[in-house]
Amino acid sequence: MIETISIDVYPWAAPTAEQRAWFDALSPQAKRDAIRAAIEEGFQSPVSSRSVDEILREARAEASGAGRLAP
Repeated sequence: MIETISIDVYPWAAPTAEQRAWFDALSPQAKRDAIRAAIEEGFQSPVSSRSVDEILREARAEASGAGRLAP
């Protein structure tokens, strides 16, 4: 017997409640299409001139006070 599991996957890194509701209401095929479109958009986007460290520093600065990202 094949065991299947369900994993929440969204075409956004941090979907809003509205995005989750919209996506969850889609048919399975429409969900696959939306994820494929997001992946393709990522491949087509330009390379960032910022390093990962710079991006993390910026995210930590924005989240300071909220305690969401540890240094």
